[in-house]
Amino acid sequence: MTDEGKPLCHRCHKAGFECGGYVDFVEFIDETSRIKRNSLQRLPGLAPNPRSSDSSEPQSKQVVRVDFNSDLHFPLTVNPSWNEHEIMTTYLFREMFDWDLDSIFSHAPAWDSILLGQDSNAELSTTSVRALSTVYFAKTNKQAGLMRKGARLYADALRLLRAKIQSQEAIGDDVLIAIILLGTYELICLTHPRAWISHYEGLAKLIALRGPYRHQSGIGLAIMPTIRSCIAIGYIVERKRCFLEEPAWKTIPWAKQGLHSKTPTDLLHDVLCDIPGILEDLSSALVRDPNVPGNLDFTSRFIPRVLSTLDTLYSWRWNWESQFPKSTFITNPIKYNDIPLLPSPFKSIIWFANPHRATELIVYNAIRLILTRSLQIAGIQQEHFQPQVLSDPLLPMEGNRNDIATEICRMTDYHLSCFRQGSAAFSIVFPLNVAYLHLDPSATAIRSWLESVMAVIADFHGFEIGRSENTPRKADDVHGGLQ
Repeated sequence: MTDEGKPLCHRCHKAGFECGGYVDFVEFIDETSRIKRNSLQRLPGLAPNPRSSDSSEPQSKQVVRVDFNSDLHFPLTVNPSWNEHEIMTTYLFREMFDWDLDSIFSHAPAWDSILLGQDSNAELSTTSVRALSTVYFAKTNKQAGLMRKGARLYADALRLLRAKIQSQEAIGDDVLIAIILLGTYELICLTHPRAWISHYEGLAKLIALRGPYRHQSGIGLAIMPTIRSCIAIGYIVERKRCFLEEPAWKTIPWAKQGLHSKTPTDLLHDVLCDIPGILEDLSSALVRDPNVPGNLDFTSRFIPRVLSTLDTLYSWRWNWESQFPKSTFITNPIKYNDIPLLPSPFKSIIWFANPHRATELIVYNAIRLILTRSLQIAGIQQEHFQPQVLSDPLLPMEGNRNDIATEICRMTDYHLSCFRQGSAAFSIVFPLNVAYLHLDPSATAIRSWLESVMAVIADFHGFEIGRSENTPRKADDVHGGLQ
């Protein structure tokens, strides 16, 4: 373990995992053989490779070190076996998908095999991978030429997508993968403010046509967490009911493996998929004349439904606390020297021992805020348990809306530092925006700091959707402007 006066090492020590030290540059490591080997291990009928550990890799592995302070020019010729596409695709995989390998079923193909597959029959998904990997690499490394190349690949992918949708192959795996990737492309480039929502709405229509039984195995099962989170968030922004709230979509895809096989993330997504319908019903009720008959009947049905959903969310949180009792700890804020982030307004922050737990808890808090605010708009003020000392992190019924929003913000350092990957930045865009909408107006220091976080997510992690001017504010928030 190194000790360079930075916070990462002692955090690693407290969390109980090995610190990898400090990296001042990005390393492109030829991991093609490892990635392909791991992909093969997940295919049916293939036994695990006993030489699967990193220590078994050849010691002669070549490394391409790229200093981000210098200009990059392609092709990179340090390792002639690599080409431009392989470098950028592997970079995308390592930044966005590598951390999630342990969360899928062992028999289902992983995102590495999906992204790096070179099947000639999968031209659409292959072109979409190239478009996304090119603009992601270009955006995070400030390469204008590559941005233009990515835009051309995006246009090619859209052309292929239109042709597929008009054919009998419209609901194939290739199309689903392409739409997910093209939606992510729009979160980076924002060619139009609503383009990413349009992609996710198209994805929802195709998933509904496929039905839940086509997602019990293979790629269909492997991408269910991504599918559900993308569709649910898109429909939350639109405040439109989502078919994923139906019981069949919460049970059938996992039926062959048994419902016990659902991960904590899967169970949290069950609740997330209920939120769009709640917001649609709430929005409809708010535009009605209060004197119109039937409003009282609606309220008598709506409030118990939201309370039941909140109760399910609290049960999830208690189970999470019991299952992962040592997943969080409190430490000092990080002092950044490499990114233009305002000084932390917090005396302490929340750190995690595992990226899955970090993502789960920050999304849980965002859902809790939406449900709590929905009840308040409907006229129900919950009684919150206020002990002399609040738990840290908060337990169910503890804290008010500002406390919950502040807790989301105090989890951000982990995602931007120890878990510094594109997937982490992507995963916190939605929770941070929900937090911003629920912070007390008087919390000016936190709001200013949070806006600087959004700028970092856009400038350093590539997601332009994270920039404060590109996200819902006030009249466009998830509660229809009622703050």
